Amino acid sequence: MQLSCFYCGNVLRATADQLGGEVVCPHCHKVVRLPEAETLAPDEPHQEGSLFHSWVNDGISGFVSFIVHAGLLILFASVTCNFQSATSGDGVDVLIGDMPEVSLDDSGGETLDTVAAASEVSETVEVDELLNEVAPPSAEPTDIGELIDTAALTPSGAMGGGIGSLSTIGGGGSGVGAGASFMGLRAAGRRFCIIADCSGSMSGVKLDYVKEEILETVSSLPREAQFQVIFFQSQAVPFPQKGWRHPKRDFNALSEWLKTVGPAGGTNPLPAFEIALKFSPRPDAVFFMTDGLFDDNVVGEVKRLNDMSEPRVKVHAISFMDRSAEPLMRQIAAESGGEYRHVQAF
Repeated sequence: MQLSCFYCGNVLRATADQLGGEVVCPHCHKVVRLPEAETLAPDEPHQEGSLFHSWVNDGISGFVSFIVHAGLLILFASVTCNFQSATSGDGVDVLIGDMPEVSLDDSGGETLDTVAAASEVSETVEVDELLNEVAPPSAEPTDIGELIDTAALTPSGAMGGGIGSLSTIGGGGSGVGAGASFMGLRAAGRRFCIIADCSGSMSGVKLDYVKEEILETVSSLPREAQFQVIFFQSQAVPFPQKGWRHPKRDFNALSEWLKTVGPAGGTNPLPAFEIALKFSPRPDAVFFMTDGLFDDNVVGEVKRLNDMSEPRVKVHAISFMDRSAEPLMRQIAAESGGEYRHVQAF
């Protein structure tokens, strides 16, 4: 008779006479108490029957589970794939055209002439350079000032926006070819200097507007153009980066510097002209704007500085909101071959 050890679970062999007594397990060497013969005899058939019924029940449950899961899988596949029988509809005809066979090795008997291609590219570049050198026509100087209402005035370039939005300025502009536009006046050439008033009377929105105009003018310049900016009050306040500057590379530096320029002092543009007319090479045009009156002797000094060397620089004069300096501005523009314009207050 075979029994299981209570401690280690290994099989013990015992005779009928040993039932109800104690034996030593040959595996774990512990004393195991054997069951009585009366309790063991009726249990053995019951245990064997229980194992059989358990095996049958497990088999039936597994088979039923397989059938159910297989049915669910088939149903899910039918819904997902939208299964249809071959006779359940006309279907949709899809026409696929025949693609022509092309051999990558077949050049059609033609060869690429790299010399001719390089020549065509060179000619295109030369034409583009010639076009960039051509300045657009400008109007002849006139003694008639033009009245501009700044209530409907946005910066001269294509960019719109209101006063005080310096962070939004950039790109665009009305400059075409080698030329520049500032506060409604246009000049031809490649080198431009802006002389702008930042005296105490320019405080508030007036100075903000002029700063926007400066950024718009510089952003609209072509790549081959150059610029400089000089503010003035009682003295000159030039852009810290000296010499002619590049409109693309130096735009961010100009924008940051303009934020530091504030209104102060009186109105004396002469020191700014002394700097601008000594640039080498000289500017092709100077844009000069102010909102107030300055000394009469500035007119003669500007002419003297301009006549000191060739070529003479055209000065385009703009009176801003205040006409008190209009006669002096007109004279400066006329003596240099430039234009005059008045921008009216809003």
